[in-house]
Amino acid sequence: MSNTTESPFSLTIKVGPNNDLLTGRADTAEEMQVRISELRELAASMQGAIKVPTVQEAVETVQQSMGGQVIEGDTGAIETKEDKFGNRYTRGNPDAGSCAHGARIQKNGTNKAGRAYKAYVCVNDSPFGNWRDDKCPIEWPAK
Repeated sequence: MSNTTESPFSLTIKVGPNNDLLTGRADTAEEMQVRISELRELAASMQGAIKVPTVQEAVETVQQSMGGQVIEGDTGAIETKEDKFGNRYTRGNPDAGSCAHGARIQKNGTNKAGRAYKAYVCVNDSPFGNWRDDKCPIEWPAK
C-alpha cells in the first residue's frame, strides 16, 4: 500500500483574465477524463468572475482581518498593532535592532505601577508573531 497522498493524475489550467490556476486531480485515467470535463465547464463559468484586488483593497483587507494600521514612512512601511491590554507594538522602527527571528518590534506599554515604558521585543513576543513560544529576551533601550 502506498503512503502517497497526491493523486497520480493532475491537470492545471489557466482561467480568467489574470491566468489564475485551476487544478483537478484524479486517481484513475477514467476519473481524470471526467475531471477534465468538469474543469472545462468550471473554467468557462469563471472567465469573467475572477476579480483581482488593487493594492489598496489588499491593504484594507489585511487591516480588517489582522487589525492595526500601515503607515508609509521614509524608511518603508511602519505597521502598528495594539494588544488587549493597550500595549502598542510598532514594526519597522530601524532603532529596534534585530534578533534571531528578524527585526525586533518596539513595544510601548504601561507597567503595573502605571509607568510608561518602551522595549524592543522579538517578533514572536508580539501580535506580529502571535506570541509564539520561541522568542528572544527583551532589550531595553538606553535612556
